[in-house]
Amino acid sequence: MAAPVSTFHKSHTKSFKHDVSPFDQEQDANSALSDLDRGLRSMKVGVQCEAVVRFPGLFEKYPFPILINSAFLRLADVFRAGNNFIRWCILRVTHESEKHLDKILNVDEFMRRIFSVYHSNDPVARAVTLRVLANISLIISERKNIHHSITVSLDSHDAVEVQAAIYAAQKFSEQSRVFAANICDKISEMIHSVATPVDLKLSLIPVLQFMHHDVSMATKARNVCLKLLDSYPAEKFKVQTLSVMSHLASLSLIDIPAQIDLLLEHVCTDPRSHVGIVCLQELHTLALKTPHLWTYNHIMRLCEYFLKRDSHSSKLLSMNILAQLSKSVTFNLIFTKSDFHDVFLSVCNHCYASPSYALAARVIEFYTHIVIAYCKSKTLEYWSGQNLVEGAVTAIQTQILIMASEASDTKNLKLCLKCAVDMVKSHPKTADSFATCIADLLPDVQEPVNSILSESLAAIGSLHQTMMPQSVVPQILPLLEGPSHRHTHQMQVYLCTVLFQVAEGKPLPVHIEDTITACFFEADPWLGYKLSRAGMRYGQSGVAHKILSSLALEVASEHFHFWLNGLRDICKAESELQKPGTPIGVIQEALAWYHRGLTSLKAKMCTEAESDLGLFQEIVNFAHVFPLQFQCEYIQLRASLLESHTQLLRTCNTFKTCPPPAIATHKAQAKGLEITKYEHIVSQLGKTGAEYSRLSEMLATLYQQSFDADPDSLIHLQLLQTSCELMKLAITSIAQTGNDGQTLPADKMVLGLGEVTGDKYKQLLNTINAELTSLINTEGTQVITYKHMSFLTSSAHKLATSPCCFPRYFFQSLQQTALKLAISPQQTGTEPVLVQNDTYLALTVEGIIQHGARPGRFRKVKAISVSVVSNIISRTLTNSDQKLTESTGNTLEQAVEPHNDYFTLSFILRFPVLGLHAVTIQAAILDTAGAKWHTGPRVGLQVKSYDDAIQKQQQVKHAQRPTYSQLLNS
Repeated sequence: MAAPVSTFHKSHTKSFKHDVSPFDQEQDANSALSDLDRGLRSMKVGVQCEAVVRFPGLFEKYPFPILINSAFLRLADVFRAGNNFIRWCILRVTHESEKHLDKILNVDEFMRRIFSVYHSNDPVARAVTLRVLANISLIISERKNIHHSITVSLDSHDAVEVQAAIYAAQKFSEQSRVFAANICDKISEMIHSVATPVDLKLSLIPVLQFMHHDVSMATKARNVCLKLLDSYPAEKFKVQTLSVMSHLASLSLIDIPAQIDLLLEHVCTDPRSHVGIVCLQELHTLALKTPHLWTYNHIMRLCEYFLKRDSHSSKLLSMNILAQLSKSVTFNLIFTKSDFHDVFLSVCNHCYASPSYALAARVIEFYTHIVIAYCKSKTLEYWSGQNLVEGAVTAIQTQILIMASEASDTKNLKLCLKCAVDMVKSHPKTADSFATCIADLLPDVQEPVNSILSESLAAIGSLHQTMMPQSVVPQILPLLEGPSHRHTHQMQVYLCTVLFQVAEGKPLPVHIEDTITACFFEADPWLGYKLSRAGMRYGQSGVAHKILSSLALEVASEHFHFWLNGLRDICKAESELQKPGTPIGVIQEALAWYHRGLTSLKAKMCTEAESDLGLFQEIVNFAHVFPLQFQCEYIQLRASLLESHTQLLRTCNTFKTCPPPAIATHKAQAKGLEITKYEHIVSQLGKTGAEYSRLSEMLATLYQQSFDADPDSLIHLQLLQTSCELMKLAITSIAQTGNDGQTLPADKMVLGLGEVTGDKYKQLLNTINAELTSLINTEGTQVITYKHMSFLTSSAHKLATSPCCFPRYFFQSLQQTALKLAISPQQTGTEPVLVQNDTYLALTVEGIIQHGARPGRFRKVKAISVSVVSNIISRTLTNSDQKLTESTGNTLEQAVEPHNDYFTLSFILRFPVLGLHAVTIQAAILDTAGAKWHTGPRVGLQVKSYDDAIQKQQQVKHAQRPTYSQLLNS
């Protein structure tokens, strides 16, 4: 049984802001449906239409079967009894709500009410009915009576009805193999018939593109199209037929190489420009959908066509195809079997000769990606004595220099700069050259070019900070200090970010720090927030603290006041770690500020004030779609990690200040193990190692909860977990007490030893790992020496005082995904659900997946895993002979693939033990890579198990018990 619709409004998962309005939040599904139903019963056509057009929004907000089934049945009644205008409105509803159609439970009744209008004498009503049936073909694709009606309507004398029948034929051919097989001959006959008008023939041809259900049907449809190409060489017929054949090939996944050859042949031989343009557009579509099926010969023919053509439009369209193929797997596959070719270089060199910026930018894109593909496949940069990477870098820089002078055309400049970033990502050694080139241009260009160049410079620095040259600083500082650029706030943010990247986590010089803070004081607070955010992300917490100290008073909401105060205290904590002093004292001072910041963040989570941020309006969206669970857990783990480092430092100090007693030496000699002399140190080290292990597990849990995090943020969490595992390994290796005397191998870490990377923290972990290996090989682990303690002290101090570069996910989620659950049966108030101990409880879990503006940017939802765990809370005392060994809990788990962001599961639970049971339902996401993400939510339910026979016995005993007056009379 499905859950009541009203229960879904009470879910703990918050909706996205753009999905609902404050008024909508006060309504549950039942009341919203009742309001729309009252509108449908109105005598005014305008009110009825308004109610009809609001149904798609209702389906998006409450996409559950019980509501959708009722709503569509009500719309079917209105469709049957209303006029053609109301029917047209309902037609739009079925078109916009296609993904919810499979949630209609009473399909037969719904179709019967709609189909009854087809028997009307009004051809317009029949046409609208056919279009509605076409829109719902997903759920009625095999209905023979509808198939027959479409075939009959194709022979109608009314043009409106015929067009509707053609539309329905397309939709049903796409869904039904039987209908497609039956209608194919009918369509072919009508096209070749002399009596069929030309316009109608052109409308019938697209039906053939959906004959893709099996090889024989697709081949039959393709042969019909090939005959049409020979029989009807007119431009309109040829264009339509070639487009249909391309679509058919991409859907059926057969004859794609043959279709590419056919399109290339028509491109090269047909003199009509429109035919050539359409063929190139279809080739681009095939390049998008099936790049792995393009061969070396296809590429060579397209390159030769590009070099021979003089038409700018033809060159641009063909280069779009080549650029698209270069970004896919096509050239990776080609270069595994074939070598580079002179033709490719001839095409690439066209960027120097083309007067068109658009064409030159596309050639640069092609040049960049084929060089990247060649170097990746061949692991070589040279071909025929030429350095391909240097050639591509020169071409990119040349086009950047040329296009930067045109402030009106920034689209092509952005494309060239993106190619530069892609080249740096593939070949880090080119970062210096590109950074210098872009920085030299900054003083000579105007807005908006300078902002675009600054953004690309920051993008290069985010990939490889260590390769950002110091020489860019002299070009950047005058731009920040000069008054002419003070109004370009976004450019200032990017340039300050570049300065943070150049510093590599080290303290900035005083004059640079003053320049950055001056930018904030002369601009709006939103700029200051972005500067502080960039500072925290690149380890410049000192600058961020100065800016955040002035921002807390700029907000009108208590909600965001706590957020900014929390960030300010966190930055203060990180700044304390960089100050000179004793390691333990510095960390203790930082911990005090960290706990203050954590308190402010938790206070922000508790406030329910209205979000009114003034100039900070962009943070409002962040707060609604991105709660602070990750931030609080991250800061809590950061503080716990510092506490563990402090505990390790104190343990090492104990070794220096408290030598082992004299009896310890005697015990060690008696046991034959020298290390037992330091038993008190070994015990403390063991506790610290256990704490590092616990933190590692908690970081792994936080990782599994961060489904929406960007890849760099997840890598950051992995590095923190690796640091915990590394310290645990060091402690275990040094305090080894096993009889075999063997240590854990230090090379079992996931660090990539000897790797050259731009991440300073990763380099630090590699250094510590190498030092640990060297120490164990030279000193051994049979005796704990001062060198062992010095290593642990040094490692803990380095890790604690290393600048913390907060991940992007701490501030911004580029992907939002949330699950919303509803369970059935539901509790009534605080009363538990009653179930007899000898029966089963059928638990139904329904849910929807809510997405933000850019779903699936980093990872996509493939399936939903729901686990149900029940445990007994309290037993009911009885005198029955119930077995004490009876199971008191249930543990079940199922996975289901969502359909149109909706899923449902059913569980059968048994509660043989009388008493109160707690049932916990928790959801997790399975992505396309098979990884499991424990995102929640978690829903609770209380169930009371009872025995009806025992209750009746207790009622009988209670009835037989004498009353107080009876006892007195006796």
